[in-house]
Amino acid sequence: MEDLQQTMGAVIRRERRERHLTLKDLAERAGLSVVYLGEIERGKKYPSALVLERLAKALDLDVPDLLEYVADEMRGVTLPRMAIGFTLPEPQPQPAISRTTPTGQIISMLVA
Repeated sequence: MEDLQQTMGAVIRRERRERHLTLKDLAERAGLSVVYLGEIERGKKYPSALVLERLAKALDLDVPDLLEYVADEMRGVTLPRMAIGFTLPEPQPQPAISRTTPTGQIISMLVA
């Protein structure tokens, strides 16, 4: 299983790129330095709960959705790229859908 810190960074990078944002764009939206965001994306730093909230908001996501993407990545859940001889189109970013777990519970789990 891949390291949580590296997976978190990879998911944040993927979500940033899907939204056609540069490191600088996302860093400015989240109120972070470009260097710190780069370290998070490379799996060198793990974001605090507050930074996760800011990154999720800057990516137009809810924190539970961002964490669900990380969980899916760690489980190895992927979309098929080929189906019956043809290539599927790239998935388009979807608007954030709030899940049943309140953000406060997620933050509490991260801090504990």
